[in-house]
Amino acid sequence: MMACLNEITAQFQLVKLQITVQLKQNTQLPAFKGAMWHGLFGEALKAYDEQCYQVFYGDHDNQQPKPYAIAPEGDHKVDWYKGELLTLEITLFGDACQLVNEVVDAWREASCNTELGIGEKRASFWLLSVSSITPYGVKPGIHPHTLHDWLQLNAHAGQQQEIALHFLTPLRLKQNSNIVKKQAPELKFWVNQSLRRLTQLGRFWVNDNQELFDRVYQHTLDSIPNNVDWQSHCYFEDWMRYSRRHGKALPIGGLKGQVSFYGDLEALIPILKIGELLQVGGKTTFGLGKYRLIA
Repeated sequence: MMACLNEITAQFQLVKLQITVQLKQNTQLPAFKGAMWHGLFGEALKAYDEQCYQVFYGDHDNQQPKPYAIAPEGDHKVDWYKGELLTLEITLFGDACQLVNEVVDAWREASCNTELGIGEKRASFWLLSVSSITPYGVKPGIHPHTLHDWLQLNAHAGQQQEIALHFLTPLRLKQNSNIVKKQAPELKFWVNQSLRRLTQLGRFWVNDNQELFDRVYQHTLDSIPNNVDWQSHCYFEDWMRYSRRHGKALPIGGLKGQVSFYGDLEALIPILKIGELLQVGGKTTFGLGKYRLIA
């Protein structure tokens, strides 16, 4: 792994929380639950601490990314019954990891707040457990790690001739100002998505060293081989969410499926792994942009 990327990833902390709740009543929930969790997380933070809420949901500098991402479970189940369990993944990035205890406390208090609940019917729930997804598996409690920890554990030896990106939640992406709806773009597009996500989050929440990120960009792009074949097996999954701010339903769909690449790809695995960990594209705070790297 290149020295400049090593330096950034060693400083870049993240904590991937896995929150499990149990319903206290029967209810109906949306098929795609990303926007639902986004709303409840915001309400829980605001009820717990206004300053904490502003860090995660407030508007900061222009183009400053929010320091978290949400990933709902992959089911599209609508009818839910008392006693059933739901699991949510929330990832905190960089300096926001310092607020992880406040985030957990906000969820704990939300489970006891009769004015808060899950979905439109505000179904009450118990908070069953909070665990962390780590490079070494799921562990009970709070366990931050650096991007470097993840990359070291997933370091590859030898030549890598085939990799794939499997989209776990819709990826809302633009190419030439248009939403990507059918065939997944070529490899350079995905490398750029991961680089841009790393740079945006890194400069605002980790280390504002533009020259360091520029070196990562250049070295990574220079590592893309000239001859790469790819196969796209994708479709567009269309969802809508209701926006209180705009007073209407807004599209939140994205690309699903899998794209595979064939060539000399070893040098690109670290940056694509970073894209997996940070989530890419638009609306990552609404549960979009999560993929699994198969390598």
